[in-house]
Amino acid sequence: MALDTFIAGRYSGTYATVDVGIVKEGYELTLDTEMEDVGETDAWGNTVIDGIWRGGNCFLQFTSVAYKAGSLAAFWPYGGQIGAAGVLGILVDDSIAAPNKLPIGSLASDIAKALVLTAAAGTPAAATPATVTASKALLAKNNNGRLLFNSKLREVPVRLRLYPYTSSSVTRFFSTS
Repeated sequence: MALDTFIAGRYSGTYATVDVGIVKEGYELTLDTEMEDVGETDAWGNTVIDGIWRGGNCFLQFTSVAYKAGSLAAFWPYGGQIGAAGVLGILVDDSIAAPNKLPIGSLASDIAKALVLTAAAGTPAAATPATVTASKALLAKNNNGRLLFNSKLREVPVRLRLYPYTSSSVTRFFSTS
């Protein structure tokens, strides 16, 4: 019997239902809380004496060691059809018809795609959780993606913002099963 509850195990991932491939160190989920400080009072000076919860933000990052359609779609999701030749680096493609055309001014929530992580069977992670599903995942603002074109393994670094969505009267960043 283990001394405590230890969970380990690989997850596979898809972006817009396309496999992102094997990743370097797994998937890193970050939840940030947003608070408005209650401070600068006559009684306590600049001491923060309370806070007002103002929501939060959620991010997921990974580095794919597979240079393929799924990882590239997450790396640059603005070029039209996933996996199509020449998609990487497109800003606006006027030859693409709506609804796949993404003009400047499009809402991030309209561009965002589903990200699904699935735990490997037979590992302690298989049910803890079995899946993580973020219905509205999109390349994070100010993500300075960097692809190296050289003789080394081409890695695809991705940092996604998980936008909130409402499902069954619950607003969430992601769901687990």
